[in-house]
Amino acid sequence: GWTRPPLGFVKLNVDASFDQDMLRGTAGAVLRDDKGRFIVGGNWKMDWCADVLTAEAMALRFGLLLAQKAGSNRLAVNSDNMEVIDTMKNGGHIAGAAATVFDDCYFMACDFPLVRFEHCNRKANKVAHEIARVAKFSETRDWFEEPLNDIVIFLIDDVTIITN
Repeated sequence: GWTRPPLGFVKLNVDASFDQDMLRGTAGAVLRDDKGRFIVGGNWKMDWCADVLTAEAMALRFGLLLAQKAGSNRLAVNSDNMEVIDTMKNGGHIAGAAATVFDDCYFMACDFPLVRFEHCNRKANKVAHEIARVAKFSETRDWFEEPLNDIVIFLIDDVTIITN
């Protein structure tokens, strides 16, 4: 499940879902402190999206915006998409439809005093995944201080695993 970020860091998990037939997607992001406590989360519908990598990049940009709004300084960014993490570690440089979104993400990341990009497995990213999934069927929220009821169980599961 969830792994604890270094002391003083907040962990941002981001994920996207993509519908290839409709060229649409959803994004989910969750920010937690170094003890696993919920800070903020949100989800968002993408009315149009070129491909799955662009959807993942847009989810990252959405998450970075949440982290900015929350006033985060030290950020550990997690995605279960290896290409997203590799691209960000490579200065945001990539060709294709996602290029401009990654460019935005790179410059946004530069605004944080400390930022790390880490790949995580799908299980460790399940809260962000669930938030993105919920966006398909419900009203999206780009900011909430109390977690959605639908994700509380995932938050508890995640943190229970690391504290026991």
